[in-house]
Amino acid sequence: MISISKLIRYVKTILFYLSIVIILGLYVVNRILGLILASFFFLAYFVTYLASLSSKRRLLKIIRQYPLISDTEISNLLSRSLDNIRNTLFSLAKNQKNRKWLIVFLNNRYIFLNEKTVENYKELYRMGYNEKKILEHLQRHTRIRSRAEVKAIELTLASQNRLGDH
Repeated sequence: MISISKLIRYVKTILFYLSIVIILGLYVVNRILGLILASFFFLAYFVTYLASLSSKRRLLKIIRQYPLISDTEISNLLSRSLDNIRNTLFSLAKNQKNRKWLIVFLNNRYIFLNEKTVENYKELYRMGYNEKKILEHLQRHTRIRSRAEVKAIELTLASQNRLGDH
């Protein structure tokens, strides 16, 4: 069974290629009309791109208020589909190396940590605390649940060279 989000992506892809074929066909027949239609198509594509950027910024603005929040909690908070939230978090996670916040992928779910939580973790790590001590400290201030989450945070920060010296 194919999911609805995959079906929507498939239909969008087909419509994209179909519109390119129509524009090229129209351009061969009538160049001015083809150029006008191509301009409208480009403008519509550009507007949807700007809307997706605005959506990411809005999402970040809301979730930065939480020290730690998972993708399911974000989905419930914003009343958006979990697939939509996960796709957005995935695209944000790809370009997070120079960001102060952190998105971690663990057990088929995304976890977002705001700037303060990341700095707190890095400070505890630099002080030489082990996973258990870091977990105990972070449990008092955030809703972190397990040592696996602590390890995933460490691995993500280390892979991005954001931990600094130990």
